[in-house]
Amino acid sequence: MHVLKGRLLDLEAGRIVEKGLVAYENDCILYAGEADGFPVTEEMSITDAGTGTILPGLIDCHAHLTGEENAGSFANGRLFGDQLLGGAYQLGLLLESGFTSVRDMSEAGLYLSRGVERGVIPGPRIIPGGKVLGITSGHVDSSIEQDRDYYNAHDHLSYLMDGPDECVRGVREQFRMGAKFIKICATGGVSSPTDRIDDVQFSPEELRAIVGEAKRHHSYVTAHCTGYEGAYQALLAGVECIEHGVMLTQREIDLMAEKKVPLVSTLDISLHVANIPGFPDWMHQKAVQCRENNLRTIEMARKAGIRIALGTDYSNSKNTPYRKLGKEFLAMQEAGMSPVECLRAGTIHAAHVLRVEKLGLLKEGWHADIVVCDGNPLDTLSCVADAEHIRFVAAKGKIVKNCL
Repeated sequence: MHVLKGRLLDLEAGRIVEKGLVAYENDCILYAGEADGFPVTEEMSITDAGTGTILPGLIDCHAHLTGEENAGSFANGRLFGDQLLGGAYQLGLLLESGFTSVRDMSEAGLYLSRGVERGVIPGPRIIPGGKVLGITSGHVDSSIEQDRDYYNAHDHLSYLMDGPDECVRGVREQFRMGAKFIKICATGGVSSPTDRIDDVQFSPEELRAIVGEAKRHHSYVTAHCTGYEGAYQALLAGVECIEHGVMLTQREIDLMAEKKVPLVSTLDISLHVANIPGFPDWMHQKAVQCRENNLRTIEMARKAGIRIALGTDYSNSKNTPYRKLGKEFLAMQEAGMSPVECLRAGTIHAAHVLRVEKLGLLKEGWHADIVVCDGNPLDTLSCVADAEHIRFVAAKGKIVKNCL
C-alpha cells in the first residue's frame, strides 16, 4: 500500500486540506482526506508531498497523438511506423506533465491505446477516436494534391466522406479498428486552406447518418465546431459533445444547455494562435477572428451552466509541446474561469467527457491517478502548467514519476 501525505486539493468541495493523506493500492484509492483519519503503519510505503499539493491526475480531452515530431528524418518522418514509435515516446512526455488520461483524435491512438492497455508501453489512459471524419474540401482535407481515395487510404489523421452511405461506411471503418467514439468536423477551421471558418460541413442527412451509426455501436459523436451554424446543425442531429466552440452564439449555447452537451475548450491555441509566427496569410487572417469570439463563448457557457472540459489540441509540435500541456489552465483563467473551475475542467469534468467512471477526483474506490505539483494551484495555476512543476505522478496506481 502506498501513502502520500501533505497538502491535498479536494476538488469536489473546492478547498485545500492542509494536512491531507491519500492511500492507494494498485489502481484503487483506499482513502483520501484529513491525515488523522487514516492509520499509517510501518509496512506502508510513505511519500511526503513537502511544499507541493496532491491532486487528481490531469486529463486532456482533445489530443492528437501523431508522433510526427519524434518520427526521425528517414523519409522526412512520414512513415507511419516511425510516427508510431515517436508517439510511444511522447506518451512519456504526457505522464511527465501530469496527464494520466487523454482522448485522442488520430489513427495512432488506436494502436497506442492497446499498447498501454497490454502494458508493453508506458503511457496515460487513452480513449481513441480513430481518424477525424470530414467532407471533401472541408477542414481535414489538407492534401488537395492527392486523389481522395489515396488520401483516405494513406492519411493517418483524417478520412473524407460525402453522402449518407459514405458517412455510415466511414464511421464503421473507425469502429472496425477499435475507436471508442467518433469525431467529425461540423464547420470549417483555421488550419484548412479550402474552407471558411463559418462553412457548414455535412448536410443534415449526413449528420443523422453519422450519429445514428455511432449510437448503434453504443457510442457517440463529438464535433469540431469553430463556426456556429454547423455547430447548430450538429446539435440538432444529436452530436453529444462540442470541440472548440469558438464562435458559438446564444442559440447554440441554449441548445447545449438543454441537451446537457459539454464544451471541450482548446483555449490556449484559440486565444494565442494569431501570435504564432510563420503562418501563411490566409491562416493568420482566420486566426485573428478567434480570440474575442472564444472569450464570449466561454462567458456564455459559464452563465448557462454548461460543463466545460479541458482540451488542448496539442500534438507535441514546436508550438504545442506536451511538456506544456498545462498552459491550457492558464488560458482558461485568462478567459475568466476561476482556478477551481479550471482544475475541475481538467479532472472531473474531463472524466465525464471521457465517460470513464470513478475518475477525476481523489475519492475512496476511485482510480488511483494521482499527481503532486509544486506549490498550491489555487494560488497560482502556473504550478500545473509545465512538466518541470510536476513532482510526482501515479497512473493507475503505478508510480511513473517521483521527484519528491
